[in-house]
Amino acid sequence: MTNPNPPSGAATPPLADALDKSKQAAETIKEAADDLAVIHTVLGTELPENARSGDVGNAVEQTKALEKKLNDAADLLDEANETVEKEVQARDTPATARPSRT
Repeated sequence: MTNPNPPSGAATPPLADALDKSKQAAETIKEAADDLAVIHTVLGTELPENARSGDVGNAVEQTKALEKKLNDAADLLDEANETVEKEVQARDTPATARPSRT
């Protein structure tokens, strides 16, 4: 049976590394969403109205939907990262300094 409360620092390095990677992924997702917002704006304003029909019009609308999905995913990832960060900090805090979890 595994110890649910490993010694301070025992599991922190892999968890902290995963947290760093997750934060990097969240930033990449946010940057992609921002880039997509610019593309959507350019396509929506620079294309003549008659060119925004059919497949091109659908593509313009899909960029907006994709931007929203990316932003939503980044928000969820930020929430998860906050939870993991609290856990990493709790594991790094000596047991005597932690409040009891009862």
